[in-house]
Amino acid sequence: MNRRLGSLFRRDPAEVQGAYFLLKGLWPLLQPERVTRRIGPVREGWLMKTVCGLAGTVGATLLTAHRNGRVTPELRNLGMGSAFALLVVDVSTYATNRARRAPLFLGDAAIQAALLVAQWRAWRRMPVVIDARTTPLSDPSRYGAGEHGRWNILPGETRDAAGRRDIVAEGSMASFPASDPPSYMG
Repeated sequence: MNRRLGSLFRRDPAEVQGAYFLLKGLWPLLQPERVTRRIGPVREGWLMKTVCGLAGTVGATLLTAHRNGRVTPELRNLGMGSAFALLVVDVSTYATNRARRAPLFLGDAAIQAALLVAQWRAWRRMPVVIDARTTPLSDPSRYGAGEHGRWNILPGETRDAAGRRDIVAEGSMASFPASDPPSYMG
């Protein structure tokens, strides 16, 4: 397998989908003539601009969340839902409109299906947290918390290296990391 293609499959699906959706959203807005040459005439330009704006916004959101290390289960759901919606639109447009049977729709449908599966697999690896105060977390780096984000930790709470909730005795400084000392009132 090509090294570049292999590194693409090892990336976080939020990053890949974010970049793809951002390009998918910007391309028709910046070069509408090229798009209409590929897919045929567009009768309602406002609809194309609306879909492009939404795709670009979803892409920018996923990219920003990935860069900050804060890809939450809700953002995975957003990625899966938007990929599924665009997959349905691509397949139905290709199947129902004989005049618009551009291979671009099938290619985009294949990409949307791959993104949907990748996001679903990443979502399945995320732990089910019923109560963040009591549920131990196995490996935060596996589900998107990473080195930058700490979305799985509640305010005023700390976790040890294994991801378990750090129980601190009142007034004890022993289990607090140096960067997170307790605040004393008095």
